[in-house]
Amino acid sequence: MPRNLSTQALVVSVMSETEQRKLLLGAKVRCYRKMVRVSNTSSHDPADGPTPCVVAWDDILCWDETPPGTMAQQHCPDYVNGFNKNEFARRYCDANGSWWINPANNYSWTNFSACEKPPIDLRYHADIANKLRLLYTVGYSVSLSALVVAVIIMLCCRRLQSKSNILHINLFIAFILRASVSFLKDLLFKGVGLDMDVRLKPDGTYEFLEGSHWQCKLLFCLFNYTITASIMWIFIEGLYLHMLIYRTLSTERNGVSYYIVLGWVLPLVFLIPWIVVKALLENTYCWNIQARPEFLWILKGPGIAVVLINFFFFLDIFRILFLRVRANQRHLGKTKYKKLAKFILVLIPLFGLMYIILIVAFPAEFTQEDYNLFYLYIEMGYNSFQGFLLALLFCFLNEEVHAEIKKMWYRHKTRRADDAAFTRSLGASSWRKSSGSKSSPASERRQGDSGRLKLGSTPSCEHDKSDHLLKKALIANAKRILSEQNTEGDHGGGNSLEVCMPSRGEPATNCAENV
Repeated sequence: MPRNLSTQALVVSVMSETEQRKLLLGAKVRCYRKMVRVSNTSSHDPADGPTPCVVAWDDILCWDETPPGTMAQQHCPDYVNGFNKNEFARRYCDANGSWWINPANNYSWTNFSACEKPPIDLRYHADIANKLRLLYTVGYSVSLSALVVAVIIMLCCRRLQSKSNILHINLFIAFILRASVSFLKDLLFKGVGLDMDVRLKPDGTYEFLEGSHWQCKLLFCLFNYTITASIMWIFIEGLYLHMLIYRTLSTERNGVSYYIVLGWVLPLVFLIPWIVVKALLENTYCWNIQARPEFLWILKGPGIAVVLINFFFFLDIFRILFLRVRANQRHLGKTKYKKLAKFILVLIPLFGLMYIILIVAFPAEFTQEDYNLFYLYIEMGYNSFQGFLLALLFCFLNEEVHAEIKKMWYRHKTRRADDAAFTRSLGASSWRKSSGSKSSPASERRQGDSGRLKLGSTPSCEHDKSDHLLKKALIANAKRILSEQNTEGDHGGGNSLEVCMPSRGEPATNCAENV
């Protein structure tokens, strides 16, 4: 899980004065109850030696019974601003069974000098913190850009929206949310909270103000949800691939809707108990400082379990693939090793095997004086660049994506060529129309000659049609003349048969119409 470093405050544990008084009063009440209980139950025999130092309250801590001549110590309280809870406060019980009294004020004294030392001087490590911040800022920026492009490519190409690619899209969205919320948190958080939650003191530290602070708590819960969701979606990818190998038909038939619901709901199963525990048992700050690290295991435990399960999936899938390659050795030849190595390269980030190294194999935590810089650089670099690595392997280097992009580019070029040809033809036709309206005498003569050439070269089908109409006209004219001769016989009025012959250059159809 990523850790939060503040380069602007020396002291990490800073709370409001009212909250400090409340916790201090509760510790005082518990101490006085212990005094009464111990005084009612203890009985010391003088023959056994000096009496032990009694239970005492020093206005900050409660001290139990201590044998004479003993230096008692306990952890510094976490309800005092500026105290390092990893250090110890000390109080000496002298040989007479009395708490040591400081001669300067004639009062029993507790040594809190070690508690005032901050756990990490962040001003000394400011350069390292800035480098880490720059590293994961660049990593999340590159990952965010690559993931957005990958999601756009897969959503625009319908042929790429297969079941496995749909899971890849959800995985990309989970890492997009993780990078976006990380940027939002770094932008809004000042020290241990938002601007409305903290106040910068003159000594350079941040004081936490009064209030419910639900805004910053909600933002930090959303940040933890995105981290858990990204880890769980890696588990979903591994689970789907494992089920696809063992139960191919049923997995293909059922689809991926159940996996999608499981990938987005499963993080809530672990986040909600953590929210309840923080609200009831550790409702301090914006829930971004873990005073009790055991509560963090509510989220960290399932993450490690998922990593181990994915590692088991990886080994099992690798075993099955190796057996299939050996079974098809004669057919595959030397290419079997290349295909197997390529598939393993894809499986490594898919199953998050780097988490095995970071969390399980080489766990590293902060110490009281220093922290493992090499581990921090590896963890921050891998967490921030993991989204880019997934987009590179599952989208940008995918042969199916390459083929689909080539098809889209070819269709785009063809469409542009068609549009250009249409534009040129439209422009040419417009030019001919405009030039025909204002033609010169020479062009008119050329057009007339071409028209006569076209008329002289009339197709044979037009000649056949004209002859047929001419015959019909001659027959009709002959019938009309014969009928007139029969009706006018004795009157001596006779008409000769007039044959309509087309003149030169006149179409035969005009002659037929005249008849």
